[in-house]
Amino acid sequence: MISITTQISSSYVVVLQEDPDGSKLDRFSRRVSRRATLDGDAVVNDSGYSDMDRTLIVEAEITEAQKATLEYMIKTYSRLNISSRAGFFVCAPENIEADNGQLKLTLLVAE
Repeated sequence: MISITTQISSSYVVVLQEDPDGSKLDRFSRRVSRRATLDGDAVVNDSGYSDMDRTLIVEAEITEAQKATLEYMIKTYSRLNISSRAGFFVCAPENIEADNGQLKLTLLVAE
């Protein structure tokens, strides 16, 4: 289950039963980069881990009412609270695709 609310008004709440095969909530990575050097070697720069590097992808079946509420929330609010099996996150909505009762929501962890 995933709960999506706004930060300002608690009157907008959407609870979804996520599709565990399509949703990507548990992916995370470290801030690592590799640069080639002039002598043919490489230097690895590891700056650690931050939740703000995460992108959450939620896939679920939704009703028309849930779709309308989510679209309003995304158009109106810049930050959403996401509560899921992976934790609680404050996210910036990046993209929503909702066709034929199928939702694909992409969220960037912001805090």
